[in-house]
Amino acid sequence: MNYQEGIEHMQNIISGLEPNTTDSFNVGNLTITYPGKKKKGDYRLTINGVPPTHTDIVRTIYNYTTSANFDQVVEFLDDVYKNGLNATSTLFPRSFIEKLFWITLQEEINYPSPQYQGRKLPFCRFYEGALSKISSVNLLNVLNRTNNHGSRVPNLYKTGSILRPSFYN
Repeated sequence: MNYQEGIEHMQNIISGLEPNTTDSFNVGNLTITYPGKKKKGDYRLTINGVPPTHTDIVRTIYNYTTSANFDQVVEFLDDVYKNGLNATSTLFPRSFIEKLFWITLQEEINYPSPQYQGRKLPFCRFYEGALSKISSVNLLNVLNRTNNHGSRVPNLYKTGSILRPSFYN
């Protein structure tokens, strides 16, 4: 499922709900409860009753990244950004692809482009999590930038000759 298919899927199943009712389904260890509180198609995502956060994902990416696999991490992020659940990885487990997709699909539904950045904004922070492992970018700064709710969009770091994904522009 790519992002457009994900948006349509969520909007369609929510359209089929009786008024004032909720429902849910599971994807691996994720529970998706709908409808959410924002736009049509929104949902609540939890793992064992706890909503995952973007900072959780930044930390996971940081922990997986080494100087030896940095390019693979960047290619992985680009693959998920472009292909959603159709992405593949030998570096990250399938459950991580699913978590990344479903948490960023929420952004695509609730903050669509061109008015907002949709999934691009969190993917930029995820890339910066990897970048902080191999450069002078500070992880704590990336985590603070990830939690900048209500503030303006952070400027992107200058990466020089370091590999950048297609969305980091």
